Amino acid sequence: MSGTLTQAPNRSTAHRAATNGTSFSDHLTHIPHAPRGTTPNILRAAVAAAGVLAVIAAVVLTSAASGARDQISTVGSTDAPSVRATDDFLFRLQDMDAQLVNALLVNGDTQVHVPRAASEALYDTDRRTADLDLENATVALAGDQSALDQLHTVSDDYGQYQAQAARTLADDERLGGSAAGAAPAAVFTDYQNGHDLLFGTDDKGGLMKAATDLEKSSRNAIDSSASSANGSLVTVIVEFLVFGVLLVGGLIVLQVYVVRRFKRRVNPALAGATVAALVLLIGGAAGTAVAAGDFHTAKSDAFDSVLALSEANATSAGINADESRWLLAHDTPAQRGEYEQSFFQAENAIADVPGGTDIPTYAGTVYQEQKARTVDDLSQTPMTRNSSFGEEFHNITFPGEAEAALNAFSAYNTYLQDDAHLRSMPLDTPAGLEAAIDFDTNATTIGSSDQAFNAYSQALGDVITLNEAQFESSMPAAESGIGAWTWLPYVLAVLLIGLTVLGLRPRLNEYR
Repeated sequence: MSGTLTQAPNRSTAHRAATNGTSFSDHLTHIPHAPRGTTPNILRAAVAAAGVLAVIAAVVLTSAASGARDQISTVGSTDAPSVRATDDFLFRLQDMDAQLVNALLVNGDTQVHVPRAASEALYDTDRRTADLDLENATVALAGDQSALDQLHTVSDDYGQYQAQAARTLADDERLGGSAAGAAPAAVFTDYQNGHDLLFGTDDKGGLMKAATDLEKSSRNAIDSSASSANGSLVTVIVEFLVFGVLLVGGLIVLQVYVVRRFKRRVNPALAGATVAALVLLIGGAAGTAVAAGDFHTAKSDAFDSVLALSEANATSAGINADESRWLLAHDTPAQRGEYEQSFFQAENAIADVPGGTDIPTYAGTVYQEQKARTVDDLSQTPMTRNSSFGEEFHNITFPGEAEAALNAFSAYNTYLQDDAHLRSMPLDTPAGLEAAIDFDTNATTIGSSDQAFNAYSQALGDVITLNEAQFESSMPAAESGIGAWTWLPYVLAVLLIGLTVLGLRPRLNEYR
């Protein structure tokens, strides 16, 4: 037999494989993986988590801050101008009618201190200013279709009133004669037609109602915008606290891990990243809180007083007109009673001093209240926030405001005492009527009714100006305070991410 191998040996490779316990396919199936919980992976995950959280925080916080800033801007640049314009329009309307009545009272009489032409000139000044108020309101209300529709109604009614007033003045010049207080019945009828356009036939409608509704819409708009802005500012503060705590807490945990794992001191770069997170937390929350405080000062402390006192100014022009209307209707008892009631209701809206049941007793209660008040106890007044002076006395905030407010209230009291004197003057003779008209329309002689009214209006203006100045300074401070946080979170996020990477890169390099 030859020794040549003619056949491959019959060996059981399967047996060998079975003996070894592992097949080739098993080697492919069970390739070992690096443990996920290794230090490098933990560090990389920490960097990624910090970066993602920082970016999310920056996006959310800047968006929220931008929204709050826009709402603050709306209050200052849109809502406040519309309220100012509509408030002043109401004042001008009332004063226009007062000057119209004064011109009719004086008639062609040259013996009174203030000639008819002077009242007509004041009427024209009011008219032109009212036109400007409507223009300003149109600009401020652009985009608010409902308010613009209201403004369109006001403009139409205002045009009709002006046309009727012009007819009344022309008829009085033609028919009135030269005796003060002797306007003929036809002229008085003309005036009543204009009065109906101004107040409606029931004294509850007309141009004044439309203008008042527009003014209320403007007030509601600024209150709504202010409420939204306050809510947004609170939300921004909460978001800064939440994201800041998450970032600071996460970085502190990472710092502790690095110190323990590598047995080294505090990582400077990680400490810097933690400081950046603290700036975001403390600086953002504190900065927004300061902006919220400035906004509160602007709206609640300052502009709410402006609103109350501007309303008092417009209402006061109305009672001054009612005083002159009462004289114009000296021989028409029904009309006189109507104007007396209008005067009494309006003066209570200005200052709801309790105890007055009619014009004379109300003047007495105002006198007593004025004597009782000092600059240190205005908030103890029995007047409520439902009246203009009540609102102001309960909202004294700024240096010098108490003195100015009390001075305005004292001037109001002086005007009411002069009004009481006017109503006691005899009107049953031409000389007595002329003296009363002179006392009512004379704005230059100290001690006359119109002079007292002008002094009162000026004193009101002083308090309004004081609060307006605070509003004008606090609003930009609020906008700039929150405005910084519309971009600063991005800067802090980039800084935080960069410092975190910088701090952990050397530790990661140790594993290469």
